[in-house]
Amino acid sequence: MNTAQKRMIIVESPSKIKTITKFLGSDYIVESSVGHIRDLPSKDMGIDIDKDFSTTYVDSDRSKDVIKKLKSQLKKCSELYIATDPDREGEAIAWHIVDCLKPQIPIKRMVFNEITKEAVLESLKPENTRKIDEELFAAQESRRILDRLFGFLVSKALWFNVKGGLSAGRVQSPALKILVDREKARAKFIENEYWSLKGEFSADSTTFSANLISIDNNPIAKGSSFNKETGKLFKSSTILLDQAKAEQLSKNIKDNNWVIKFLETKPATQNPYPPFITSTLQQEGIRKLNLNATQVMSVAQKLYENGFITYMRTDSISLSSEAVNAARQEIKKLYGDKYLPDSPRVYKAKSKNAQEAHEAIRPAGSTFKHPDELKDIVNDLELKLYKLIWKRTMACQMKSAKIENTTMHISDDEHVFEAKGKVIKFDGFLKAYVEDKDYKENEKDDKENVLPNLSQGDSTTCTELESKQHFTKPINRYTEASLVKELEKLGIGRPSTYASIMKKIIDKGYVNREGKSTLIPTFTGYAIVHFLEKYFVDLVNLEYTASMENHLDEIANGSLDKVKYLNQFYFGKKDDGLHSQLEQEFDKELARTIFSISENDKNVHVKIGRYGIY
Repeated sequence: MNTAQKRMIIVESPSKIKTITKFLGSDYIVESSVGHIRDLPSKDMGIDIDKDFSTTYVDSDRSKDVIKKLKSQLKKCSELYIATDPDREGEAIAWHIVDCLKPQIPIKRMVFNEITKEAVLESLKPENTRKIDEELFAAQESRRILDRLFGFLVSKALWFNVKGGLSAGRVQSPALKILVDREKARAKFIENEYWSLKGEFSADSTTFSANLISIDNNPIAKGSSFNKETGKLFKSSTILLDQAKAEQLSKNIKDNNWVIKFLETKPATQNPYPPFITSTLQQEGIRKLNLNATQVMSVAQKLYENGFITYMRTDSISLSSEAVNAARQEIKKLYGDKYLPDSPRVYKAKSKNAQEAHEAIRPAGSTFKHPDELKDIVNDLELKLYKLIWKRTMACQMKSAKIENTTMHISDDEHVFEAKGKVIKFDGFLKAYVEDKDYKENEKDDKENVLPNLSQGDSTTCTELESKQHFTKPINRYTEASLVKELEKLGIGRPSTYASIMKKIIDKGYVNREGKSTLIPTFTGYAIVHFLEKYFVDLVNLEYTASMENHLDEIANGSLDKVKYLNQFYFGKKDDGLHSQLEQEFDKELARTIFSISENDKNVHVKIGRYGIY
């Protein structure tokens, strides 16, 4: 093939060039746009609201040399393939590349979810290439415009009325509100003391533990028995044990005649967790590897670019038949037939908006590299994250775990102790992967508690009774993992944005990270939420924010016109849009008051000002 007949492929990241060139040989020139080649200007909004929200894009200083090189290389080529990432952001970059380079040769959009030879060659086939998706670009540009309207106009209202340098964001502000609301709930919490009684029982030379749950059919108070705001017991019949009562009971009832009055054993089936999407990968990376959301995505990006995993920005839990076959082959080889279901497991997204990419995150290729094969190829963190993805993919195609749950009540006809047992009869997918929990009080799925083999009516002996003091706890603060989970559940933002949201609210000083990943809003964070709740209530209304994502999806699938939606958002139906909210009168004294407290007949107002909190 002579030089004039070369084909040019443009990818986003320079690190992909070497890998893809290796697959294609000398007939192709592979270049990189190095991410976005253009963006809205940094110092002004770049949006003309009165001209149907038309945008002005500028080339960054970094991209000027990139554009010059791309134009030069393009002269040698007969075809242009745009191979940016398979999501809305990638589609926008593709649109800008074409708009900027204005090629006079055929343009084809190629999409692959993994950087393997098979995937790249498959995506080059004429039947698999397509035009740039204008509707997908319109959805991304709408998102960008909305972000600008928030970032420039609402932030400006914050600067003038609260404190300079503060910022609002379409997803950032609702995330901050979630944290502030949780902190307010914790502030209302009233602590209560309660005592419990734990018994050690013995039968057939086997000992087991049980907790006192009722006296004369009246329940014993535990943490969940109290209203956390009022401190009162939910039921008047609940018995609240104090130290004296608990210690008295432990002396008086130990030698009573104890009989198994109730025994129930129920089989249960636990199905595998679905394969990873961006948000669940972030959650498990935070829990298991002690990383933050940004670090998880950075490590995943390297694994993707080096061809080890599929694209890591996705909210689809489906797997290709190629992936399912690869997983089933590996399960059979490593764990044996008894762990392999008769037919493949099929996962479908619960979210109607799942659209960012075509497949869940999994090891790349038609056969999966075992983690041991990567030991000398990738660094320690990359290996740990790959192992997590590999195990989760194996587990999602394995048989369900078979559990046996036992509940036993031991009674003297007045006092009832309860023992709970759990036996894993068949570990199934748990052999490959066990999900971590956000909070220590939640037991992991593979924890067993074996009870002795007793029957209803059998006698047992109480060998020891231990009274223990407890205090009720406020609702847990959010961790990075649980906030990601909450945002996803509410449909706010996209998986690909969560890492940058976490980073921004921490870097800006709106949130402090305590310990490994606990998030605590600062007074500055409180001030922003207080102002937005007072003057821009829709912008921190969680349902309203989630509905914006639905509208963006409608733009992406062509069922909603971009300009019509932006006009409605900004001007409103009856002058109730963002524009009228920006024009309202602001009370600066009220806006700067974070909260007020009464002390010794005096009202103390905590405010934020130019130099901080006072």
